[in-house]
Amino acid sequence: MNFTGVNVVSNAIANSSNWAGPPATAGDPGVQLVVGGGIPANGFVQVAQINTVREDLLYGTYRALIKTTSVPGTCTAFFWVSHHNLSTAMRDRELIILQYFNDSQEIDFEALSYQFNFQNNTYPLNLVLQSQQSARQGFSSAASGDWKVADLPFDPTDGFHEYRIDFLPGNVIYLGDGQVLAVINTTAIPTSPGHLILSQWSNGDSGWSAGPPLQPAVSTVGYVKAYFNSSNPARQSDAAKRCKDPTAPGAVCSISDQLISPGSLFSEFFSNQPNMTNNQTIYGKSDGSPQIHNPFVLGHGWTAFFDVLGILFVIYVVETFQFH
Repeated sequence: MNFTGVNVVSNAIANSSNWAGPPATAGDPGVQLVVGGGIPANGFVQVAQINTVREDLLYGTYRALIKTTSVPGTCTAFFWVSHHNLSTAMRDRELIILQYFNDSQEIDFEALSYQFNFQNNTYPLNLVLQSQQSARQGFSSAASGDWKVADLPFDPTDGFHEYRIDFLPGNVIYLGDGQVLAVINTTAIPTSPGHLILSQWSNGDSGWSAGPPLQPAVSTVGYVKAYFNSSNPARQSDAAKRCKDPTAPGAVCSISDQLISPGSLFSEFFSNQPNMTNNQTIYGKSDGSPQIHNPFVLGHGWTAFFDVLGILFVIYVVETFQFH
């Protein structure tokens, strides 16, 4: 496979004030993850992937709005994966390339488009928890009890739908459009920090992705939201300084479930709302505090928001909630 930036295409809505409006170019609005069609002339299937730069994501709730391809022969994936040496990676960014994955701590949504049955409206979704046990068994998650297949209550190729991972100590909950699809509570639940990845790929493996697809396949991402506890000691110290009493009135605000209709693009975003807790800083909307102009250098901020590739695709980060 050849993961290339050419296959990650931003297709923003033309009018930023109208979330229901048409995109700038043809196809679905959002970030399009493209897999090339046909047998590749150079032997490498052209595929797409997006990774978060931050790798201090631990317990939290991670949500992505995705419209998957209907073309058979690809795997569309949204997953959290542990970075097994975060401190070294933060000292030397070059080592991220060498130490990017920890295949024994992974929480995955994987949609295999060849499994979709449009005749009987059956749309399986593979929910995978890679663990040290599954690594010892050659990543046979089914054998270790860390692989479940859920039938989606909707057609994932017909409009946008939210896929959500609630990652808690001792529990992983998978949800689709706010409905619980599966719960895994084995001893294999990850305990290290990690990062998020969205991808669409194919390598011709008949046991998984199948393909390559006969024609170009496009899966589109509308948004990613991440509300999580940071594993970075500096971030934890900042949060403790800002929130002196977590039990005080106004110290905690709830994280809403999905507030959109399935297939819709519009969503309630955290930073579009007024400050909901004391001492909270929202990127670009801080109340009485200096505005933060660089979303990647947040210092003492509680809530971070950054726009990655255009008006539609956004990632929201909230680090001060305590997930139990």
